[in-house]
Amino acid sequence: MTDMMREMIAEMMGSARAEEEGRKLVPYDHHSVCRAYLLDCCPREILTDTRLESFIPCRKVHEPAHKADYQRAQAKKEHFYDVEAFEALEDAVRIIDMEVEKTKEKVKKDADNQSDSQEFIKTQKIFDLNEKIGTTLHQVEKLGNEGKVEESMQLSKSVEELKRKKRELELEVRAMQPSQQRLRVCEACGAQLNILDHESRLADHYGGKMHLGMVEIREKFEKMKKNVEQRRKERREEYEKDRSERRGESYDRERGQHDRDRYGDRERRRYDDDRDRRRDRSRSPRRSRRSRSRSPSRKSSGSSRRDSSRERRRY
Repeated sequence: MTDMMREMIAEMMGSARAEEEGRKLVPYDHHSVCRAYLLDCCPREILTDTRLESFIPCRKVHEPAHKADYQRAQAKKEHFYDVEAFEALEDAVRIIDMEVEKTKEKVKKDADNQSDSQEFIKTQKIFDLNEKIGTTLHQVEKLGNEGKVEESMQLSKSVEELKRKKRELELEVRAMQPSQQRLRVCEACGAQLNILDHESRLADHYGGKMHLGMVEIREKFEKMKKNVEQRRKERREEYEKDRSERRGESYDRERGQHDRDRYGDRERRRYDDDRDRRRDRSRSPRRSRRSRSRSPSRKSSGSSRRDSSRERRRY
């Protein structure tokens, strides 16, 4: 089974698939899970295996099974994960824009440096040619005055050659555009493009993963940007509502516990009062007299009187 097929099955089955494979996953709503990945817009995932991958790290969990769990839960309750996903896209766009500007500055600086050096070299050559032309013309004139016509004509030809070279260099300096000035920086992804490259090579760039990935990131960023403030407001309201409900539930639990404690205290006091009353009655003088009247000595005297009465009746 290919990795793509495994990922598709995991996205359909959710964490149940991971359990079948013997893997223990954290819940989809755990703080370690990438929110942008759940919405298919994690910049790190989009730019995997490109030059920009190292600029946008993501250390959070990217698990296909979480997508299915999230989608099922999202159908029952709003999670507002798009707000966190937007923040990830915003960071990615900011980082890449900084790299684009750095690359532009480097290309411009290199072009300026190369332009200055090349212009200096060519200008120096023109200066040297002018010096040679002037010196040679002076010699031509001198030879002519000396009657050396052939030698004078030979030097005249060399002067024309020097002038031709001078004109070529002047044209190069006026129309000079260094190779660095042919480079352009892609506004979407920051790649350096040579405007003189073949069309097929440029097409490879514009159809490549890095360029298309950054275009996708920028499009999703701009789309979410329109509603992010409203979504943030809704998330705050939902958070306040949940907190109020939790506070109410906590208050009810505390009140119920308080009532139970009061009832328990009342029952304990009642038990203590009854025990004290029983103890007081057992210690009262009247109860003591009644107890003594029922003592064994009294019973024995009564029995003696009854025996004497029986004896008198017999006689």
